[in-house]
Amino acid sequence: MSLTTRYGLVAGTTALAIAGTAFGGAESDNDALAQIAELKQELAELKQQDGQDWLTEQRASEIRGIVQDVLADADTRTSLQNSGAMAGYNNGFFLASPDGNFKLNVQGFMQVRWTLNSANGPAAAFTLPNGRTIPQRNVNTKWGFENADTYLDFSGNVVDPSWKFKVRGNFANDEAGNSGNMGLSFAYIEKDLGDGLSVRVGQFRAPWLREELVDDPYQLGVDRSVFNSSFTQGFSQGIQVGYEADAFRVDAWYGDGFGPSFDAGTFQLPVIGNVNIAGAGYNTANTAWTQNTTKWSFAARGEYKISGDWSTFDDFTSFRGEEGGMMVGVAVRGQVGSGTTNDFSFTDDAEIFGVTADFTWDFGGANLYAAFVYQDIDWGNQNAGGTPVGLGSSTQYGFMVQGGYFVTEEIEIYGRYDYINYGLDQDVTVAGVGYKLSDILGNTKYNGLTIGANYFFAPNVKATVEWGYNFDSLSSLTPNLTNSGFRPDVTKPGGQRADGQWALRAQLQLLF
Repeated sequence: MSLTTRYGLVAGTTALAIAGTAFGGAESDNDALAQIAELKQELAELKQQDGQDWLTEQRASEIRGIVQDVLADADTRTSLQNSGAMAGYNNGFFLASPDGNFKLNVQGFMQVRWTLNSANGPAAAFTLPNGRTIPQRNVNTKWGFENADTYLDFSGNVVDPSWKFKVRGNFANDEAGNSGNMGLSFAYIEKDLGDGLSVRVGQFRAPWLREELVDDPYQLGVDRSVFNSSFTQGFSQGIQVGYEADAFRVDAWYGDGFGPSFDAGTFQLPVIGNVNIAGAGYNTANTAWTQNTTKWSFAARGEYKISGDWSTFDDFTSFRGEEGGMMVGVAVRGQVGSGTTNDFSFTDDAEIFGVTADFTWDFGGANLYAAFVYQDIDWGNQNAGGTPVGLGSSTQYGFMVQGGYFVTEEIEIYGRYDYINYGLDQDVTVAGVGYKLSDILGNTKYNGLTIGANYFFAPNVKATVEWGYNFDSLSSLTPNLTNSGFRPDVTKPGGQRADGQWALRAQLQLLF
């Protein structure tokens, strides 16, 4: 073998060793250096064998070219490595510019759910399209599958990391109730002003209940509590100013209206007929400016972190080995209806004022959460078959306590208790006749227990089995409890109210 050929092999091997060092990172440095040392020794031996004539000017030029090309390529790849990957996966897929000023995060979330419900009460008669009437019959159990949530999230920043955005498309149970159609949930722009200050505009959840503010994939059970469903803020359009420090943070929101905050639906009063309690809160997600039904709407929330990091409170689960933390929160809200129809079929100038407080404690393997709400609603002008009905005011309150514990690294057991008094027990007078509203509506309280277990196949894949029981019957006035697995109870023959009901649910959740 000629000297040129032998040296070409040595130089090529040297080049591969240098490139391997650039690609392999710290773990391959020692091996690469050892290889280079061996090649250096081989070059020395070749030089000794061939004397001073081993390196001609032509060969030297060729060698310099090879080494410079390899070093330039390695330097380029090392530079890319130091600037950060421009695409990959980090709690979601992402694309980013090397300087980080432009970044797009893409995440998805799916919940496939099965529910079995047992409610003691007769099903109402109904008429088929052919005119045949099916008589009233007892249907104690009902079951079915659903894609409870199917989301696509797009978030990130543009121009620089201080200009942030988030857009969420929800393919199931969207804000308009069109299950399977894509509805818009989050749609906001946020500017980080520095020194802890930020401004957010668009559509998002107003700062009220913490359980609603914790995103769907990070709840403790199958879904949020009945307590949350009854007093939740939902999605609204508006502007929010926030400030975050090491130990506390505050958010203040002003917008078209928060909601839904308890919609009693339709019930019947003797003589008059149907009464529609339109609700004291209006969910303004995906509405035009002409559909604003409030004079003003405001919410503010403050949180104090006793221990831990703010990221500790992004979910309700505390895995073994995670950092613990403790936090307290308080919030207030107020809203006054406009008293005009604004293209709606009802007239309502309801007023609502409320306060909430909550406490969170993560132990690193266990968790505890408790919340309380107190609010007063003046129902304003309602309508019953064209006749105005004054329903007066209602004082509502409720609380919930939940906790979880990891019995193994993968299995978490949990329990929850909710109590709610909807406060619809006032006296009303219609057409000169006095009524006790609760006598017409039936039960105006919720009293329920939930127990369940989570199995984590991976941090992003969770299976949940949950059983819930309501000790009292649920009248049709209560908020939509479909997400809790319950149905409104109906009156048995003779006017007797139905007994309590239970729901068994199983769910597989995947976050990508």
